[in-house]
Amino acid sequence: MSLLIDENNSFAPVDVNAANIMSEVIEASSEQAVIVQFWAPWCGPCKQLAPVLEKVCAKYKNVKLTKINIDDNQEIAAQMRVQSVPTVFGFVNGQPADGFAGAQPESVVNQFVEKLSKLAPGQPDISALLDEGTAALSKNETIIAMEAFQKALSVFPESEEAIAGFIRCLIAQGENDEAAAVIEQLDDDMQKKPIIQDVLAALAVAKKGADVALDPIELEGKVRLNPKDLQARQDLAIALFASGKQTDAMSQLLESIKIDPSWNENKAQTQLLEFFTALGHTHPDVIKLRRKLSSYLFS
Repeated sequence: MSLLIDENNSFAPVDVNAANIMSEVIEASSEQAVIVQFWAPWCGPCKQLAPVLEKVCAKYKNVKLTKINIDDNQEIAAQMRVQSVPTVFGFVNGQPADGFAGAQPESVVNQFVEKLSKLAPGQPDISALLDEGTAALSKNETIIAMEAFQKALSVFPESEEAIAGFIRCLIAQGENDEAAAVIEQLDDDMQKKPIIQDVLAALAVAKKGADVALDPIELEGKVRLNPKDLQARQDLAIALFASGKQTDAMSQLLESIKIDPSWNENKAQTQLLEFFTALGHTHPDVIKLRRKLSSYLFS
């Protein structure tokens, strides 16, 4: 489920000059993103950057890597206003889309190439399916959400948003082992994406919920009998979250914090922050309840 081919692969960049720059860069960038690295044989940083670029670009099917020797192609370097080497440009649809100068660490190169991959021509638009899946999941309509994310993946298997949504559906359906298996199949780069890290947090919360011995109905009864039983509230919040009732779960923790913010070494606050991470910091409920948390803690 990724554009990534093999993180151990590398491939030789195409040598570009005045005779082939139109075909290899400008015209080619109408079909895929094209990266041009300006270099020189005497340039030490160029020798450091080149293998990093080759390794990273080898992961993407829709990115082409080329190189231009500035000693042999001074006119091209002047036209591109290259003032030092290494200098790298990314072309999309015949135009420079991004670039950087100087040797950069692999993490920066990864971000640069990933951005170009997403801008590359021919990328499918699955935004409507992602919106449909996200909206359904927020209402705990997991079957509808699952269908939307599966359709998105059938069109664009590399979408980290669709992958994350699909895994969240598994978690919401209580299929934690299946969710963990999907995550394990992802390559290292995908697992490190912030959106996948949030999904890992959601899975951790779900597993914690599965360990709660009492069911939500019994725990709700305990809380009704004794609203200040903060351990019961804590267990209830985890059980509710694991069953898909995230807003109710967070409300229970907010009430606990309102009663005693420092209870059990701020345990309710710690758990609430875990919920925020699990849902993702742009989730509308997280944004709303984070404001409430601040008002309780700093009022």
